[in-house]
Amino acid sequence: MRKAALTGLVFVACEFATNAQLSVSPRVGIEQAFNCVKYNNTSCINPISPNISPQISVRADYLFNKVHGPFVGIASNRSLVTYEFANPETGDKEYAASQGDWKLRLEAGYQVSSKPISLGKTAKQPASTESTANLSPCAAYRMRQAMAVVPQKPVMTLRIQPYAGMAFVPNPEQAVTTAMHNGETVYQYHAGNYTSAFITGINLAFAKGSVNRYVIGVQYLKGIGNMHTETLNTSTQNKLVTTQLSSSSASWNINVGIPLSFAKNKQPAAAPAKVMMPVKAEAPAKVETPKTTEATPVKKSCGYYRSRCSHWD
Repeated sequence: MRKAALTGLVFVACEFATNAQLSVSPRVGIEQAFNCVKYNNTSCINPISPNISPQISVRADYLFNKVHGPFVGIASNRSLVTYEFANPETGDKEYAASQGDWKLRLEAGYQVSSKPISLGKTAKQPASTESTANLSPCAAYRMRQAMAVVPQKPVMTLRIQPYAGMAFVPNPEQAVTTAMHNGETVYQYHAGNYTSAFITGINLAFAKGSVNRYVIGVQYLKGIGNMHTETLNTSTQNKLVTTQLSSSSASWNINVGIPLSFAKNKQPAAAPAKVMMPVKAEAPAKVETPKTTEATPVKKSCGYYRSRCSHWD
């Protein structure tokens, strides 16, 4: 039973792989990050507004029967913000902020796709099935031309593809660091320093016929990992000052890309040609002509001969 179940699973997996479609889409767009810094449990401080940066990404989608499937991607990320202050006692009022370094963000998840929605009108084909048997050759030719099927031009279609997944940013920055500016110690807190995030969004995939044209994506991200509270202990004039720092991070981005499909189009198998056996020519059947019946001589009476020969007398 176990071997039969494993064989069945392998068969199903092979069937899914056969009907799958792989596409890779390079994309460009913009991303706006929202970072909120909490200083000693005070209200939210937005260090940079608006925090907008360009974004480039590459995404690979693997769809089963063009309906659902996983995806992986890599994108640029600049949600990190450096929050600097010199005096821990007034750091919530006297501070400076700047965008952090560029990083790479890995993304993975699962998406579903709707059926193609036609964005144009298709030409109506003539539905007449009138017979041309009783028409003249010219009239029959004109009717066949009118009833001929006109090849349709492919129309633009749209697929709506919502998705959800996770993002990962490797090698995070140290949460709190110090630096010397003009002989003064400056404390640096890296806000939005997440290592994992939840992502969700929607893609609008446009195609013409069976050719993918372009895709427009909108995505929301919410930082999750490595977002705990940091405690900074400093000494000012022989007085211990404890500062607690935390942040939350989210972002929106919009992008556009051109999908490159790697699916093999299945061609219909050609029907095997039928071998025509030579037909033996049959001799035409002899048509027997009906035999004409010979006229039987009619016996003449004696009166007949007397009437025929009376004028010779």
